[in-house]
Formats: sequence, structure tokens, C-alpha cells
Amino acid sequence: MGKWAHIFLWSIVMTLVSTGVHAQLVEFGPIPKIKIKEQHLSQLNSRILNQNQLPFWDDFSEGMDTLKWEFSGSTYSSSMGNHAPSYGVVVLDGVDETGRPYSRDIREQGAGDYLTSKPFDLTGLDSDHDETLFLSFFWQAGGKAEMPDEGDALILQFLSVDSVWTDVWSIKGGIDRDRTTFTQEILPVSTEFQHDHFQFRFVNEGRLSGPFDTWLVDYVYLNTDRDASDFFYLDRALTRNNFLLAGDYAALPLAFYEDLDPSDLLPISNEFVNLENRFRAMEYSILLANESANSTAVNLNTPFNPVPNAQERRGFESNAITTLPEISQETDLEILTYLTTGDKNYFEVVNGDTTNFESINYRVNDTVRSYFPVRDYFAYDLGSADYAAGINQRSGFLAVKFETERPVFLTGISIDFTNPAQADQPIDILVWNDLEANPLYKEETLIPLKEEGESLLFFPIDTNIRVQGEFFVGFAQFSNDFVYVGLNKENDQADKIFYNVNGAWAQNEEVRGSLIIRPHVSIAPPFSEAEQGPENLSYFPNPVDDYLHLQGDFVELQVFDSFGREIFPERIQDPQGEIINFMKQIPGIYVINLITPQGPKSIRILVK
Repeated sequence: MGKWAHIFLWSIVMTLVSTGVHAQLVEFGPIPKIKIKEQHLSQLNSRILNQNQLPFWDDFSEGMDTLKWEFSGSTYSSSMGNHAPSYGVVVLDGVDETGRPYSRDIREQGAGDYLTSKPFDLTGLDSDHDETLFLSFFWQAGGKAEMPDEGDALILQFLSVDSVWTDVWSIKGGIDRDRTTFTQEILPVSTEFQHDHFQFRFVNEGRLSGPFDTWLVDYVYLNTDRDASDFFYLDRALTRNNFLLAGDYAALPLAFYEDLDPSDLLPISNEFVNLENRFRAMEYSILLANESANSTAVNLNTPFNPVPNAQERRGFESNAITTLPEISQETDLEILTYLTTGDKNYFEVVNGDTTNFESINYRVNDTVRSYFPVRDYFAYDLGSADYAAGINQRSGFLAVKFETERPVFLTGISIDFTNPAQADQPIDILVWNDLEANPLYKEETLIPLKEEGESLLFFPIDTNIRVQGEFFVGFAQFSNDFVYVGLNKENDQADKIFYNVNGAWAQNEEVRGSLIIRPHVSIAPPFSEAEQGPENLSYFPNPVDDYLHLQGDFVELQVFDSFGREIFPERIQDPQGEIINFMKQIPGIYVINLITPQGPKSIRILVK
């Protein structure tokens, strides 16, 4: 099977599952993500041992630690969990790390992803500690993904001395599960499992034909000197990405940033949780930094008031933003939020002697970096696709609404088509200023295959398209298969999404989030008003209000509308060529085919 063929199979599966759903936008996903933790040189030495040590702790805030875990199909997310115990979770569902379903049979049930610890040598535990070895972790059913059904389960297994995986805990899915809460569990590791190659693993059981029946796992801790009530940690953690929005936008063109009033930015927001069983005085700082790393403090050592209580979870916001970092070129504005908590490395006190463990650094989840792109585009999404969405209607349309008080020219449109199996499918790239009117721009093209490392596909606009106020960008498809477009869940701008599957436009009410469709803009027209080609052929103005001046050497001329039909507008002879009268034509894209001494020539013009 080819590298991306499994995605096509998933497309077939999802289409079968969704049979009969035509008059709406449908959500798919999630999109698997891999974030491997960067290792420090001192940590790499432990790779030689290929074993874990006690105490063992991982909250996944730095990504997927391949020194501690074996990841078999399980993936990473910083956005899928609802109110996680710390930033970042591991996801287990019915597809592997590439998004490939484990089965083509939509009814097949079984074991899907695994999250497996590297081995531990537990033979060194003495009788004072072997009864106090406990493993704790947090789990959530579904999160922002698909909820597991009653017959589905998340299972924890221990490896026996005979290398047999043994179920020691499980939880079933179903409608009673709360997708908004992480639940903590703690289990003893009894002496029968305390051998020299002990491992534990999480596995989900459910549908294997797609990203279904999702479970999230976080904040795993294994150590001695614990009991069944040891649910608390000397740790305070941030739980999600920073939010910085300019109105509804999560990215702005540079020219708009330069004119931005700081009051147009919403306060930066995040969330923390106190994992300790006592109150804790804490402070927070929020900084904005430009491309030169020069930072502006929005908050600096601001105390939380009131003082956070034991195990309290609290959302918080920055002060009003009054000063913006100066930016001289297109870049990403960094948003840095960090807590001042007094968190330290985990330590143990034995007979008055204190031992610090560098392997457990409770400070790593006190800091979150996020980015606000200042480039050449508007965006609602926060950078990457968590899920996908689409319609399955031949000649259907999907569009996203944008708004700008300042007139701009569109230079292109970026779209995250997430399914590589859709490469070479025909689409029309479209721009509207009114969805009930003909498009301002239409370009027939094919969905290309993404290059290595490419997340979005860019479709250039080859003529001057000027927009102001509300405008819409999107595409038309020519297949009854779903065309997958990236969906970001973090900034919910669902009301900006529109679709047309039965001849009438509808505002999205089914899917929550932001479609990853971005208009690229320029303040100045990207093309000169009089355009001249190698045939010494020039035409102006473009866009056209009424008359198009066509100058140069040509012998034949045909005019076609946006539907490919030849039309016959009034043509007036001119000493330098011709003047074509478009006063009675409807707005839209027109193609003029010419025969010149150098050969055939086609030009595209926009009639306003």
C-alpha cells in the first residue's frame, strides 16, 4: 500500500459512516500529531540503559519522551483535552500515528493504540518499600474528540515476571462519562510484578476503522512511599495554549499590525491548576516578544487574587494590552506565559537527608509559549489542524467569511487540505463579496500533493482582486466524496463558515472551530494596471468597471464568461487596438483568447 493510501481508505470509511448526510458540514478527525520531546545531553546517557528509574513521572508538557515510553499508534495533543492536569496529553483511538485505521471493516472492534513504559528493574525494592509502590494517572473519555461507547474501554496492564500482560484496571465508555473532567486513578504495583523487566501500558479497545472511541491519558507517576490516597503533588501547572486574538483573528497581515491599536487586542488568557492539597500563593507573568526577542511585559509577577486554594483550577486573563512590540518584518509574535510558584524538583527526605531528583522537574509545566503570526494573511485558526471538516456534494461550495475595514488586494488563498489521497482532485478557488452574487474571482485548479513538511497549500491569485468590508474565500468541489479541510478547535469561529450543497447557502451550525482557510493580502495592487506580455500586448484597467482597453498586435479575439460560454460584448476599434464594452455584463472573471503573431494568448480580467 502506498504511503498515503491508508488516508484514502479512511475517506471511504468515513463516507460510508456518513451515508445519507448531505445537507450539512461534517466533522472528521482528529488529525494525529507527533511531538517528540527534545532531550538534553545528560538525558541521552540513559538511552544506553534503556530502562526507567524510580521515581517515574511524565506530564507530557514537553511532548512525547522516547526515553521513557514506547508509542505504538498513540499520539500527542495540546488542544484535545478539556481542563487537563497540565499542558499536553497522550491520545489513544482507532488509528495509528499516521492516521491509518487499524481495520477496513467499520464494525471491527479490538485493541487500538498502546502507550507502553520502558522497563523498570524493581528487584532492588526492600520489604519497607515493596508494599508502597503505587502508580497514578489521569484519564478523560473523549475530550474534544469522539466519545467512547459503552462497549469500549481504556485498560491498564502490568507485565508479569513471565512476560504476560495482565489487566489490572479498566474503565468503560458510555453516555455517563464526562468529557470535561480528567479523573485520577491510583493502583498498587504488587510484589508479584516487582521483577527486573516490569512494564506497564495503556491500551484502548474500541472501533478500529477510524479515529473513534478516544481516550486521553496524562500525568503519570510511579513511586514508592505512597498509598491509595496519594493524589497530590507539589506542582502547579498551566493547562493549555495562550489565547491572543485581534478581534476574532488569530493572525494579521503586517500592514494591519502596524496600524493596530493595542485596545483592539483581547486580553491574553490561559488556565492553571494547583495540584497540591493546600493553598498556594502564586504569581504570573505574560510577555510579548518580537523577532529580535525584545519583549513587552503585559503582566509581570502579578499575584493571583484570591490565593489559589488546594486543587483549584482557574482561568485567568492578562492586563489590557497597552503597548505592542515593534515589528520591522513579517514574523511571529511570541506570547510567553509563566507562573512563579516555588515549584522545584521532586525531593525526598530520609533520616534528615534531602535527595533531589532531576528526573522530576515540576517547573517544566509552569511555562507556555504560543505565537501570533504577523505575516501577509488573516487567520482564525491557531496554527494547525486538530480535526478536519468537509461536505460531500458535487458542485458544492465551502466558504469562510472575513472582514476588513481597510481595502486590500488578495494575492492568494491558503487551504489545509488534510487528506493526501485527494491530490489531483479538481476544485475552483473562489472569492465573493456577496455569497448570493457571482464570485469576484474563479480559478480552476487541482489539489496538489503536499511537499514534505508542508502544512497548507497556497493558491495564487493572478489578477487584482480588491475587497473591503465583508468578503468570502473558499472553493467549489466536483466530487461526492468528502473533501477534508483542516479544522482548528481552539478558536471557535463556527459562525464564519458557510456551505452550499443544495443550491442555497447555509451558515454552519454543526461544526465548532475554525476552518484553516486563509486569505493572503496586499495593500498595493500586486499587478500593474496596464499589463504587457511578450507580444507587446497590454490591457487596462483590471479590474474593469465598464471599458477594457486592449492594445497590441492580434488578429482574432474571443471572450468567455466564468462558465466557459463565449459572449459577444460591444467592441470599439481604437488606433492602438480595441475597446471592449463590459457595461452590460455581470460581475465576475472573464477570459479573453487572442491570436497574436507569436501564437495564442489568454488573459483573465475581473469585471466589477
